[in-house]
Amino acid sequence: MRSNLLRFCNIYLQDGPIRLLTGSLRKNRIAQTYIFAGARSVGKMRLAKTFAAILQCLGPTISPDGEPGACGKCLPCRRVLAGSHPDVTFIRPLGNEIRIEQVRQMRDQAMLHPYLGKWRIFILDPADRLNESSANSLLKILEEAPDKVVFILIAEEIERILPTIQSRSEMIRFNHPSHKAARDTIVQISGLAPEVVARLYALTEGAFGATLALSSLETPIGEYLPLGQAQVRFLEDIEKFSVHVQEKVNEAPSLEAALSVFESPEIALFLPLLESRKSFVRGLLMAESLPAAFPVMFTGAFQNAIQRSRKSLEKVIETVISRQKSAYASEIIKDIDWQFGLAVQMLFQAQIHGLLDCLRHWCEDLFHFGHTGDETWLLNLDRKEDIMTLSQARGIGFAETEVQLLARILELQSRNVQPGLLLENVFSSIGGRN
Repeated sequence: MRSNLLRFCNIYLQDGPIRLLTGSLRKNRIAQTYIFAGARSVGKMRLAKTFAAILQCLGPTISPDGEPGACGKCLPCRRVLAGSHPDVTFIRPLGNEIRIEQVRQMRDQAMLHPYLGKWRIFILDPADRLNESSANSLLKILEEAPDKVVFILIAEEIERILPTIQSRSEMIRFNHPSHKAARDTIVQISGLAPEVVARLYALTEGAFGATLALSSLETPIGEYLPLGQAQVRFLEDIEKFSVHVQEKVNEAPSLEAALSVFESPEIALFLPLLESRKSFVRGLLMAESLPAAFPVMFTGAFQNAIQRSRKSLEKVIETVISRQKSAYASEIIKDIDWQFGLAVQMLFQAQIHGLLDCLRHWCEDLFHFGHTGDETWLLNLDRKEDIMTLSQARGIGFAETEVQLLARILELQSRNVQPGLLLENVFSSIGGRN
């Protein structure tokens, strides 16, 4: 089972990035700014935390093969692991962007001496969400920052980071392992049967770290349902997901802890919703035909489920704030309330993105299998028989058209184009197998 210690040996399939960072540590040549670039859930944040822990560790270790490591026992190590080290600061988007006010606050912190550790470390995740003003402000900080300050910029879309920032940074490019390599590695780590890992990997849409997390839960996996039942279950599970989040928020001991619920990886791994979404998309593609009214009717039902879920969550948040507001200044309460609003907005935007992403991955499987016939390319390996059936019934042309359409739709969705129109467009294009 995977260890929680922040050590390089607990990061998988990323030998290149590890080799670059261990080289920096051995030579004691720590760059001021690193960019960790790569796909989602390949270990970028875990490696950033590991690197931060080694830099802050009071008793760093050296393995028999000369690899540096953090002891995992000292106070700095424990705090980095818990995300509470005062000199390791995480900068995350407020809403869709990292804003200039956040970067200015980071500048003020960067000028201070470390409080507990040896370094001041700032981890921007994701750094490709800096807007123009905050990116230019960051560039100025990089030009002025004192020694013993390290910036780690985590990004999926490197082209969104200013070239002038890239030129001042050490680029660490992460591997995007094949589906087969990822599944085989998870089988070795977890000890689970290959078919169980294949199902978990499909449910997370090929996210390596998320699949590892699910593999440790020992939760039974449900069956795929016919389209009608899958649609009902999916809409119900959106509301159950909201209830799950509400419970976590309501149990939080402080408003800061309640806000942190929305950043927890566990929230994105609500298994019933992952299962019903996958089952719905599979049923959608396997359907012989779809009613002409389906795109409009389902889109409306989907948006209504999200709206109901959002309103019920907002009511719980309002109650939590009211219960705890006496412990905070009025200006802080106003800021926290604003942050909750953004967090809720992003949480339910992610449900739309998740549905579109799931559909895109099925279509990519159809495209790859249609071209190669090689099942190791499949993300949804647990449903390879369905992929074979769809490949014959739909053809490569359908798959290619849908992949291109979904890529455009996902880009428009990230720009907050009206989601109802986007969803109706997608479902209209699917039609049916006949």
